Amino acid sequence: PAQEQAVAELVTVVNDVAKSGGVLLIPAFAIGRTQHLVWLLDDLVRSGRIPRLPLFVDSPMACEANDVYLRHPEGYDVETLALLQSGDSPLVYPGQACTTSVEASKAIIGSPRPFILVAASGMLTGGRILHHLKDLLPDPRATLLFIGYQGEGTLGRHLQDGGKEARIDGASWPVHCRVQSITGLSAHADQTELDDWIGHFGAAGREDGRPRAVYVTHGEPAAAAAFGSRISRDLGVRAEVPALGEEVTFPA
Repeated sequence: PAQEQAVAELVTVVNDVAKSGGVLLIPAFAIGRTQHLVWLLDDLVRSGRIPRLPLFVDSPMACEANDVYLRHPEGYDVETLALLQSGDSPLVYPGQACTTSVEASKAIIGSPRPFILVAASGMLTGGRILHHLKDLLPDPRATLLFIGYQGEGTLGRHLQDGGKEARIDGASWPVHCRVQSITGLSAHADQTELDDWIGHFGAAGREDGRPRAVYVTHGEPAAAAAFGSRISRDLGVRAEVPALGEEVTFPA
C-alpha cells in the first residue's frame, strides 16, 4: 500500500508539471536509486499514467551504472529478461538523454519545457544538481521533488523542512519553486525486515550461527541507537553504533 500510494503521488506530480509546462527536478543517488526511478517512470509511460516528457539523467556515474545493468541480463527475473531481449528495456526511458559532459549538463536548462531532470547527489550535498538548483530554486514553475531520505544537516533536509533560501557556493538563492516529498519509494529494508534478515543467519545453517556483532551505521543517531538496542534485546546479538571517525578492526 505504501508503494502504491507513493507511485500515485509521483503520477500526480508528473502530470502537474506537464500541465504547467514546468521542470521537475529530482535528486537521486547515482547507483540504484536513479535506475529504480527510470524503471518506474518508464513503466508509468507504458501504462499511460503519465505523458512522455523528455527525461535528462545528468550524472556520468548513473549513466555508466545503467550500462552495467544492461550488460548483465542474467541478474533479472524472467519477465524483465523477456523485456530486455525484446529490445524494449525498462531501463531506457523513451526519449531519455544521459548527459556526461559539463557542457551538455549546463545546456539542459535551455531545453523546451516541460521536462524531467534527475541528478545527483540525492541529499544535495554535491554533484551537478547544485548548479541546477541555482537555476530552478528561484523558478515558481519548477518543482523540486524528494523521493528519498534527507539526512539531518544536509541542504536537502533544509529545503524539505521549508527553508526559504539555500546557500550554494557561498551565495544565497531564494526558494520560489514548489518543494514536495514522496515517501514509500525507498529501496531500503525497514527495521522489521532487517530483524528478519539478521535472525535468519542461524536458521540458514551457518556454522557460526548468528553474527557475533552488528554495527548500525545508517540513520539518525537516535534511531540508530534505538535499533541497536532492539537488536541486542530481541535477537541477543551485540549491537554497536560507531561514532564518526571510529575505527573497528574485524578478526580475520
